[in-house]
Amino acid sequence: MFDNSLTDILLHYLESPKYQPRSKSELCRDLGIESKQRAELRQIIDSLVESGRLVLLPKGKYALKRQRQDLIEGTIRIFRSGKAIFIPAAGDTIAQSFGIGTDAIPELELKRHRLCGALDGDRVALKIEHRTSKNRRNIKGLRSQPCSDDFKARVEKILIRARSQWLGVYRPSKNGKGRVQGDGISAPTNIELAEKPTCIVKPGQLVTLEPIHHGGANIAPTGRLIEVLGYPDEPNVDVESVIRKYDLAVDFPIPAVAEAASLPTEISISELNRREDWTTRTVITIDPATAKDFDDAIAIQKTETGWTLAVHIADVAHYVRPGSALDKEARRRGNSTYLPDRVLPMLPPKLSDDLCSLRPHIIRLTKVCEMKFNKQGNMVSSRFADAYICSSARLTYQEAYDMLQGHGEGEIPELIRETWRLASLLRSIRYNQGALDLDFPEIRAILDENGRVTDIITEEYDESHQLIEECMLAANQAVALALKNHNIPTIYRVHEDPDDAKLMEFARLCALYGHPVHDIYQRQYLNALMKSIAGAPDEQMLKLALLKSLMRARYATSPLGHYGLATANYCHFTSPIRRYADLIVHRSLVNLLTNPPDGKKSIAPLGVLTDTAEHISITERNSAAAEKEAHRLKLFDWLEAQCYAESPTEHDALVIDVRHFGVMVEIPRLQLKGLIKPEKLPGYWYFEPYAARWTCRDTQQSLSIGQRIRVIPTHVDKDEQWVDFALKSMPTYSSEPIGFIPTPIQTRNKRKK
Repeated sequence: MFDNSLTDILLHYLESPKYQPRSKSELCRDLGIESKQRAELRQIIDSLVESGRLVLLPKGKYALKRQRQDLIEGTIRIFRSGKAIFIPAAGDTIAQSFGIGTDAIPELELKRHRLCGALDGDRVALKIEHRTSKNRRNIKGLRSQPCSDDFKARVEKILIRARSQWLGVYRPSKNGKGRVQGDGISAPTNIELAEKPTCIVKPGQLVTLEPIHHGGANIAPTGRLIEVLGYPDEPNVDVESVIRKYDLAVDFPIPAVAEAASLPTEISISELNRREDWTTRTVITIDPATAKDFDDAIAIQKTETGWTLAVHIADVAHYVRPGSALDKEARRRGNSTYLPDRVLPMLPPKLSDDLCSLRPHIIRLTKVCEMKFNKQGNMVSSRFADAYICSSARLTYQEAYDMLQGHGEGEIPELIRETWRLASLLRSIRYNQGALDLDFPEIRAILDENGRVTDIITEEYDESHQLIEECMLAANQAVALALKNHNIPTIYRVHEDPDDAKLMEFARLCALYGHPVHDIYQRQYLNALMKSIAGAPDEQMLKLALLKSLMRARYATSPLGHYGLATANYCHFTSPIRRYADLIVHRSLVNLLTNPPDGKKSIAPLGVLTDTAEHISITERNSAAAEKEAHRLKLFDWLEAQCYAESPTEHDALVIDVRHFGVMVEIPRLQLKGLIKPEKLPGYWYFEPYAARWTCRDTQQSLSIGQRIRVIPTHVDKDEQWVDFALKSMPTYSSEPIGFIPTPIQTRNKRKK
């Protein structure tokens, strides 16, 4: 007879909604089974296969036999355009049997009426089946790869709701209770109030609701009003509404706050004695002028054979132990969220702004990644240790940039310039290996004390930013490579290869704007295309288009490589104050330290790491969406004020489409689109549909796709996030040739070669 407790442990693990098929050896490791029990666990697995409870999958992996083989688990994403897609859970074998979650169909588009009440971010079980229509065939008469049109699917069951509250606009109703109009993305479109509000609420105000019933076929969603935020145009209401909409955590739970308060502010002598002493060496931080937490620092030494670069990262793992209240809350949040007027940190301020912040002239604990590079910029060795530093200087990016321009004398300016010699070499090597240049200027809103936007500024990504980026990238790659080579479970940052069809769309767009396009699927040609775009007026727009055509980076327990960085080994190690993934990596790295702490070096089971990787990938996407929406709301506030200004700011714009109802433009600097209506064109203009252009009768100048013009805002629709513009100055013409657009057949033949 088998050990029943061992069988129960195995089945409980297999029944987890996030379980991924594992082999016998992997199951033993994930469950922490001791050597003497492993043979018994293997026999239990074999008996469960014989009884039909388990199924043996390809590559010797096992999973519970599902009662419904047509159900796939995954996440629903709904976009402002109305498009809804289903993203299968990583490694779902049922999804992969349909070809979903693969390069052929990375995601499945769903009809809105088939969502069955699911909202953005909800975890669902999807029922899917092949269509009965005839198969598509390729040019050789062979069955082509599957596509979304080959399936019909609907949400069968909602497993986990992404949000605990709804946000919407209050509207009165005849029954006196009122109703709330949601956006149809994060909240249902029409929500009935279950009871009359107990507080004063006026029509048009933003409110939050506690969901009571999510609705059904003949039942309207209902909720209970819990908070009145105010009118959308009131100060700070916009950011508060974003926080509620994306269910972001603001206050820390009492146990986490109490745990942080109990942490000692003084470091024990025994702890310092265990660590490497770097206080006598010059170590500096470089961060934005507004930064409050400094989690990375650098030191460099020129040697006869090249350089020795040390990257020090705040040792958050020393203070936040696995399973503690702080750890649970950090995992739940997943990351810090940066909004225009505040930061919602992953860790309480005592940690993020004090104990773990590498402030100047204060001793702080770090984990150091020390790398040796030869004169060609190749990393020849790396080592890792627990250390402590006393930062010599806290530089802003502007100060570091001035030093790179030759200003300042002494040890620190020379350190900055020496670091740039190595960093510029590393950067050159990365791009020669195929890394993509997707850096964007940062658009930042300047706010007054009431949260009103006074200006929009653009912070360029100059050499000072690049210097730090290269140091951090080098450390991340060194850590990932070491963990992989020693088979230590951890969480990697992965970025899979893009979908061919989306790359083709990007190639056509580039050709439309006159940039030469060859076989874009090959790295050297894609990089050559990006170089041709650099410095062009449409650079930011096209780089953004490329970014949208790529797969979304995520976290995983397998080192699947990073397409954008052109590296096979990558993880996040350098920001444990604001990313939970980095904290996990720090814990994994303890096994490779030259001076590890006493005690057992434990690693989280791979199954736990897999769940964590999926969870923090979701929290990262949620935070990114919240940050984007909050910043855009501030941007639209500023543009609306410009509509009534005596001298509104002029913007460089690019014509992206020409229709009978007007000229569609994109403002690369602001990364937004808008429309010039015919009446906002000075003089008399007429539309030529066959030539796809608007022409001025008086001057014979025309507006067509690819034209560079200058515009000013005239009307802002915040609800639709749309801006109307007026033509301020006449276009300048370009003689750039239209590039070559490869056909699918030509591309396929080239790739075979």
